[in-house]
Amino acid sequence: MEPVAQKADAHFDLAISDGGLRLKLAEARLTLSDEGISYTLDGRSGLRTFSNLRSVRMQAVHGGKRSPWEALIELSFGAGMPLLVHSSSPWGGNDPARDPVFIAFVEELHRRIPAVDAARIRFLRGIPEGRHMVMKFAFVVFLIVFGGAGALILFKTADGTIPVLAMLGPMAGLVAFGAWMYHSIEKSRPGVYTPDALPRDLFP
Repeated sequence: MEPVAQKADAHFDLAISDGGLRLKLAEARLTLSDEGISYTLDGRSGLRTFSNLRSVRMQAVHGGKRSPWEALIELSFGAGMPLLVHSSSPWGGNDPARDPVFIAFVEELHRRIPAVDAARIRFLRGIPEGRHMVMKFAFVVFLIVFGGAGALILFKTADGTIPVLAMLGPMAGLVAFGAWMYHSIEKSRPGVYTPDALPRDLFP
């Protein structure tokens, strides 16, 4: 039997971090091979193998007014800091040219992970359950506090204290912010996926 030919290495230029606090993300060239992923961060470089990969997490992140949603993928290994690869610019903003590169990286990464490793790796989507519960609690508080404020505004408008036109702005702001919070909770909900069914709703 002839040996299986190895795929050529694939290269992607994207912003990365290790999960620590950073004012600016690092620019890096990520190289995917059949063994794993190579990159340089803070002067350290080397190969991180798929055999040492423990989990992969895809999640959407808020990217600002011009691009409400960006994405990141977090790779956690058995040793060392995690690797976070971002679809955004190093400053966290929108950069449309990076989106197809990020998507291609995610797709190629999942294609490269050997089946024997994919069987034990945890493929996660969204944020951790604890953080998601905090978001839902904050939304309930918002509904109680600002829902009451909205009801008061409507009451004052009904009795003529507040003109109708003056009421429209605050009410529209409350509704828009509430809708954004709800959408954030839904988009961030925790779950699992499989390498052959990527969570494309989280893509930028």
